[in-house]
Amino acid sequence: MITSLQQLIDSNKPATTDELNLAENKAAAVELQTRLCELGILDPMFGGDINTPFGPLAKADGVVGPMTRNAIFEFCRLAKIEYVDRILSLDLLKALVAAQPETFLPVWFAPHPFDKSQTRLARRILRCLHAKGYWIARSPNAYNIVYVEGMNADGKENPDTFDRWNDRRIVIRIRPGGKPEIVINHQATTEPGKFYTFHPLDPQGAARIAFGQYKAWADGLHQGVQPALVQRGDVRIHRDLDQNGKRSKKDPIVVGDWFGINQHSTTPNFTPELVGKYSAGCLVGQVYSEHLKFLNTVRKDFRYQLNKSYLFVSAVLAGDDPLLK
Repeated sequence: MITSLQQLIDSNKPATTDELNLAENKAAAVELQTRLCELGILDPMFGGDINTPFGPLAKADGVVGPMTRNAIFEFCRLAKIEYVDRILSLDLLKALVAAQPETFLPVWFAPHPFDKSQTRLARRILRCLHAKGYWIARSPNAYNIVYVEGMNADGKENPDTFDRWNDRRIVIRIRPGGKPEIVINHQATTEPGKFYTFHPLDPQGAARIAFGQYKAWADGLHQGVQPALVQRGDVRIHRDLDQNGKRSKKDPIVVGDWFGINQHSTTPNFTPELVGKYSAGCLVGQVYSEHLKFLNTVRKDFRYQLNKSYLFVSAVLAGDDPLLK
């Protein structure tokens, strides 16, 4: 029985990920995954329900599968350790036990007097994510997707006027050493437009994604045509039953993976002034060329590079959230 990674180190014997998948060794598997998750390399498990906003639920499930092995590969790359698939060498185990998030893959949350405006915004968003208990991908080879509703490009809150492109699609990367950088900051909407608000596809009302953090989108085609991140996991949505263009307390809340809440765009060679028919509840970038840049950026993520079926993590925040100040 293997109860911990330190036990393996003390025994002076390497192990395999297959061994950790034996039922009697689950504690060691959970420790391995937990350490990788806390380092910001392995995605946690996400969930929620109609009463609870979505976010990270657990750091480990005790099953060392392809995602965990890909995270081990990334750890070894960052730690400059040779890695053979499924082999947990002593060098790997020692490095993983010794690694601490604050030193191995730090994140500079605190403001700095010499920060440029976009760096200050990146830090604000990361502090908000951290305060909410949301997960942050810390590897410089990974990207954090965040939508902020009712915010301008400079981080200032706006009135979030109905049927307008007044939300942001933001992608943040943590550079080596911990300084965050915004690599994408595009105009978007996280809300349905006027047409589908008053002509909803569902009798309960148009879909409005609930604030939270989700692991729910795969690379694919929106409506079978446009390159996009398409919904493949559960999300939580409000149904705008009273058609007031807001999330109201009386609006029904539902959870599912079949809503088609995709991350897509408008059309090439045309930038619409109003949201109109371009969103029935999806996360939509206003400018098509920027949308392609967004996709090309997140596809560089090591998790996608190692697994083209990877489900992307994305957070949706409110621009007036006090934690975002």
